[in-house]
Amino acid sequence: MDIVCRSIISALWVSYTIRKDSEIYVVLNGSPDPPKTLLFRAAELKKVTNDERSIAIWIKKVLSSPATKELKQIKDGIYLSSDSFQSLLKKLKGRPVYVFHETGTPIQQAKLEKDAVFVFGDHKGIPEKEEKFALRSGSRVSIGSESYLTSSVISVVHWILDSSGVV
Repeated sequence: MDIVCRSIISALWVSYTIRKDSEIYVVLNGSPDPPKTLLFRAAELKKVTNDERSIAIWIKKVLSSPATKELKQIKDGIYLSSDSFQSLLKKLKGRPVYVFHETGTPIQQAKLEKDAVFVFGDHKGIPEKEEKFALRSGSRVSIGSESYLTSSVISVVHWILDSSGVV
C-alpha cells in the first residue's frame, strides 16, 4: 500500500500545494473481492493531506464502502468502482495511452498529447495481459533502462509535462 500512497502524493501534490489539474486512478487487484478502482481528483479533494498515513486512512475508509461498476463518489474527490484495468481503459477510450516500461521509447522522443493516460506498474510491472490490452491503443515509453520507483516516475512525468506545456 505504500507504493499506492506515494504514487497518489506524487500525482496530486507539488510541495505543499495540490495540483488542481491532476487525477489518479488506482486499480487494486488484491484480496478481498478484487478488482477495485479508486479515483482521486485533485480539484475536488477536501481535508486530505499529502502524507502516506493520511492517504492510507482515506483509502481504507473508501474501500470499506461497497463498490459497483459505476464510479461513485465516496468522499470529496475520492471515488470507488469495481472496474478492472481493462474496463477502466475502455471507459477512457479516445485518450492517448502511454505505458511505462524500461524498454519503451524514451519519453523525450515521444510526442506527448493532452489529456493522456499514463500507465504505471508496481515493482513487478503490470501483468502481461493488461499491458497487451493497453498497448492496443497506446505505446510504451520509458524514462530510462533502470527500474525507478513509480512515485518518482510520476514526478518526472509531471516535470516533463509542465516544462513542455502539455497538460
